[in-house]
Amino acid sequence: MKTTTSFIVMLVFTIMLTTSVVTAQEEKETYGMAEITYMLPKIGMEKAFVDAVKAHNDKFHKEGVFKASLDNILTGKETGWYVWIMGPCTFSDLDNRPNDDAHSNDWDKNVSPNVAKYGRNEFWRYNKKLSYKGDASDSPKYENIWFVDVKRGQNYKFKEFIEKVKAAYEKKGEGNFSIYNNQFTEGNGRDVAIVWAFDTWAEMDEDDGGIKGAFEEIYGEGSWNNALKDWEASTETINSQVWRIGVN
Repeated sequence: MKTTTSFIVMLVFTIMLTTSVVTAQEEKETYGMAEITYMLPKIGMEKAFVDAVKAHNDKFHKEGVFKASLDNILTGKETGWYVWIMGPCTFSDLDNRPNDDAHSNDWDKNVSPNVAKYGRNEFWRYNKKLSYKGDASDSPKYENIWFVDVKRGQNYKFKEFIEKVKAAYEKKGEGNFSIYNNQFTEGNGRDVAIVWAFDTWAEMDEDDGGIKGAFEEIYGEGSWNNALKDWEASTETINSQVWRIGVN
């Protein structure tokens, strides 16, 4: 009997361990992350810069996990900066990223001469569980991005708020938003990015009443105002920018 009991315990433990490993592998295989690098071209060299980056991407970053594109910041203090984006990829993929002499020499010879300044380099992981694709097109022209500073110790409250917002979006059946988590926070107010995709500036003038109605249908009258209090309690600052997507 003791042997049988020990066998059952060992079997259960093995099943639990296997399930845990499989789940971890699935999470590792399915997540998507983008590496982004900010660049400011020299004045008067913007077109040459964009053309050089396009040629480099076509040669070394045309497809797969290392596919790259270039966006342009249109609003805020970083207006005029460009953002080079590679991915979606995983950290494991980075061990095999293009990094040979041909790649480096092409960048140094053709792209760098047009760059006045390099800025931040960050890794943003897409949070599928908290995002709502909704009616977003596969190739939007613009994105309205909120970089959010989440208060220390308040990640759980922020997450609960976003989960409820997603439920309201799903109930309403309109709109879209994506959540990205910064993988290396620096205490600079860029912990989470909330991204809304759109195709025309006219969409910024549309007033569809927001999600308050759908939110309160789910969580009850007055719940939206209470949720906004949770938002204020869990966040410090927001830096909002509009990016033009895929300029090259």
